[in-house]
Amino acid sequence: MEPAAAEFYRSKYDNYQLKIKAISQKIRIWVWYRLIAFCLIFVPVAIWGWKGWITILPSLFFLLLFFFLIKKNVQLEKKKKRLEALKKITEDELLALKHQFNHFENGQEFLNPAHFNSYDLDLFGDGSLFQFINRTSTLSGKQLLASWLQSPPLGKAEIEMRQEAIRELSAIPNWRLHFLANGHLFKETNELNEEIKRWSETELQLKRPAAIRASFIVIPLLTILSTIPAFLGVSNFWVALMVFIQWGILGFSFKTITRYYQFFGRKSELLEKYKQLLEFIEQREFQSPFLLELQQKVSKPGRASDTIRQLKKLVNQFEYRQNLIVNMVLNSIFLWDVRCTYKLWNWHRSNRKKLASWLEVIAETDALISLANMAYEHPDFVYPKIHEGGFALQATQLGHPLLPAKKRVCNNLSINGWGKAMIITGANMAGKSTFLRTVGVNLILARTGAPVCAEQLVFSPVKVYTNMRTTDSLLKDESYFFAELKRIKTVLDRLKNGEKIFVILDEILKGTNSVDKLNGSRELIRKLLELKAVALIATHDLKISEMESEYPQMVFNKCFEITLNNDEMIFDYLLTDGVTKTMNATFLMKKIGII
Repeated sequence: MEPAAAEFYRSKYDNYQLKIKAISQKIRIWVWYRLIAFCLIFVPVAIWGWKGWITILPSLFFLLLFFFLIKKNVQLEKKKKRLEALKKITEDELLALKHQFNHFENGQEFLNPAHFNSYDLDLFGDGSLFQFINRTSTLSGKQLLASWLQSPPLGKAEIEMRQEAIRELSAIPNWRLHFLANGHLFKETNELNEEIKRWSETELQLKRPAAIRASFIVIPLLTILSTIPAFLGVSNFWVALMVFIQWGILGFSFKTITRYYQFFGRKSELLEKYKQLLEFIEQREFQSPFLLELQQKVSKPGRASDTIRQLKKLVNQFEYRQNLIVNMVLNSIFLWDVRCTYKLWNWHRSNRKKLASWLEVIAETDALISLANMAYEHPDFVYPKIHEGGFALQATQLGHPLLPAKKRVCNNLSINGWGKAMIITGANMAGKSTFLRTVGVNLILARTGAPVCAEQLVFSPVKVYTNMRTTDSLLKDESYFFAELKRIKTVLDRLKNGEKIFVILDEILKGTNSVDKLNGSRELIRKLLELKAVALIATHDLKISEMESEYPQMVFNKCFEITLNNDEMIFDYLLTDGVTKTMNATFLMKKIGII
C-alpha cells in the first residue's frame, strides 16, 4: 500500500498537471482574442475615416478591451506560474520519498570544519542532514534552519513548544504546499535579502518633510490649474512655468531621490512574496502556542500584510520612473519622485521597527515547515521525550535518518548519569563511525524539536561535541595532530567552566605513535570522567577497553562484530556488549592483493 504522503503528492501532481494543461490552452486562446482586439482598434478609422466621436468611441472601446485582455493574460500567466511551482514541489517530494534528495539545496555555504559538531556529523554539504530536511522558500528561512542545526535550543519548554508546532504543521500538507509555492515564485538573492534587513536597521533622514509634503500637493494642483488658460487658448506660459518649477525641484532633490530609490527600488516582487506569505500566516487558524505567538506578531494590532501591501504599492509607484515616458509625464504634472520619496520616508518612519519582527516570523514559519515536512514524510519517526534531573539517553531502535529504511540497521542505546564513557570497538567498516553519527544527528534533531529516527528516545538536552575528522591547516602551519589537540583543549576548557557536554570521539589522537596514543587516550578519558562529561568513543585500540575494570559503572564496553566465512566478511552492524574479537585489516589487504 502506498504511504499517505506519496498518495497525497501523487494526486496533487496529477491535478496540477491537468490544470496547467487547461490554463495553457486558455492562454493560447486569449492571445488570439488580444490580437483581434488590437486589430479592431483601427477598423473604425479604416471604415469611416476620421469622423470625430463616431470613430473615437468604437476605437476607444476596443483599446480598453485590449488592455483588459492584457491584464487577463498577466493574471493567467501568474496562475500558471503558481501551478508550475506547486507541481515542481510535489514532483521533488515524490523523489524525496524514494530517498532521492540531491536536488534540494545542500547548505554548502554553512560548512565549517571548526564548528563544534556540524562538520563531523555531515549537517551541511552534499548528502547532508540539511539537504535531507531543507525545503525553505526564503533566504532568511534557510539561514535560520541552518542556525537551528548549528545551535539548537537546550531548554525543555522551547523544545516542547517547537515539537507541538511541528506536529501541527505536519498535519496540514496542503497549507504547507501553497506557502512554499508562493515563496518559490520569486527567488531572493543575498544582496536583496541584506538590503531588506537594512530597512529595519537604518533610520532614514529627510530634510523639511512638512515643506516637501506641501510642495507635492500644492504644485501639482497649480500645474493642473495652469492648463486652463492653455485649453482656452489664452496662454501656454503658466503651464511651461509650472513644469519648469517641477523639474527644478526634482533637480534640487536629485541626490535624495536617488538615495531613496537605491534603498527601496526594484523590490516590488520581493515585497509581493512577503505579503502573500504573511497572509498565509495571518489567515490560518493555529492551535499550538508557538504558532499562535508567531501569528500574533503579524496580526496585532494591525495586519502586517496590509502594511506590506502599502509599502509594495509605494515601491511599485516609485518604480514607474524606470519607464522614460511615464517618468516624464508624472514628474511634469505630479512631482512624482518627490511624492514617492516622502511617502516612503513616512512609511519607513512608522513601520521600520516592526518590519524586522515580521521578517523573523516569515523565516521561523519557513524553517518550521521544513521540519514539519520531514515529520509528515516519515511517520515512523518519533518525537523524543525530554529528561530532566541528571543525564539520560535511552534509545530504542535508533537509526540514521539519512539511510534508506530498507538499508538502515537500528540499535538500542542506554546511558544514564554524568561522568560516563562508552568505549566502542570493532573492525574496519563494521559500523562504528556510522553509529557515532547516528547518535549525534538524532540528538541534534531532538533539540530542534523535530522527530527522530527511532522507535523511542528519551534524552537530556545537552551540547554535542565531536572530533571525528579533524583537518590539518597548511595556511595556519598546523599539523593534523596539533589541530586535534586544539579541538580537544577547547572542549575540556568548556567542561571546566561548567558546561554539560556529550562528547563523541572517533579514534582519539590519530596523529601519533601507538604507545603515545594509548597513554594519551587513557588520560583524556580520565579527564572527561573527572569533568563529568558523557563520552562515546570509537577505537581500534583494544587496550583502551581495559579501562572498564578500572572505572566500573563509569566505563562500558560495546562493540560491532563481523563474521569471516568462506573468504567473505559478514556485517550485521548490531551493537553488542563487550570487546570485539575480530579485526579485518590484514584480511582486507590479502583480499584485494596488497599482501
